[in-house]
Amino acid sequence: MPVVTDHAAVPLTPVYTIVIRESGEASVDGHQVETLPGQDARDAALALIQEKAARLDRPVRVNAKEPDGSTWPLIVDWDGEVTPLEQPHPAPAPPATRRAPEQPPATAATPVHLPPPAGEPVIPGVPLAAPGVDWAVPLPPAYREMLDAVKAADVAGRLPAAEVAAKDLEEALDDEYGASHPYTVNVVAVRANLALRRAVWTTSLELHMRAAWLRHDQQAPRGETLRLARNAHFCWKHLAAECSKHSGTHDPAQAQRRVQDLLRVLRHVDVEPIIITTTEEWAAKPLSVAS
Repeated sequence: MPVVTDHAAVPLTPVYTIVIRESGEASVDGHQVETLPGQDARDAALALIQEKAARLDRPVRVNAKEPDGSTWPLIVDWDGEVTPLEQPHPAPAPPATRRAPEQPPATAATPVHLPPPAGEPVIPGVPLAAPGVDWAVPLPPAYREMLDAVKAADVAGRLPAAEVAAKDLEEALDDEYGASHPYTVNVVAVRANLALRRAVWTTSLELHMRAAWLRHDQQAPRGETLRLARNAHFCWKHLAAECSKHSGTHDPAQAQRRVQDLLRVLRHVDVEPIIITTTEEWAAKPLSVAS
């Protein structure tokens, strides 16, 4: 029998998302799940959710998406017990409106300053101002010290340390508010920018894709969402060696493995058709030709 019998007692957030691909691979909230030899990807994904439930000391809500497009709402407890639900998870109440901050926070809406990379990036100078205050409010005071650690490392030019601090901050916000909350998604975008500035193309690609997808699903201000999607394409171009002046870090095989995920994101957020078309044309080439 399921451990969780009072479904309404389980908090409405966070709601984690497991995606099972046709290849058999799985991801949790956009993070690909690593499996042990012989381990099924579904089991590995559920084990990761079980760990998150244990850290929260309570059951959590999950949407499990199958390759055929079906979605199964579940409740997963810390001991691994899975309770399927007959109805989708209830939508959480919208966050209360807050006053805009006096000082701009270090969020995804912060202007991006990049050293000029080789190739032609698709990055506007300054993102559009966000009309929704809930995507621009500062983090709660409990997380200011962690955010200050990110800023201090960034200002000092210690980008690897800033990335580690940002990842710790994201995980803390994920545990408290969920992976799709603006607090968490904004920090994902900060991590994406840090990785981009270090030219860590694969990591930056995955983080930009995840932030763009989550923002689009929540109807966040579109200008910043499009910027993140374009930056994802920019990172992928470096992997694909389409930036002809750039050398040494391209990885066409890696680009081939990521291109379908990128196309899903580009179509999902509805970026400019030319970006989608050129990416589709590259993806259609045999790897030996594309490389």
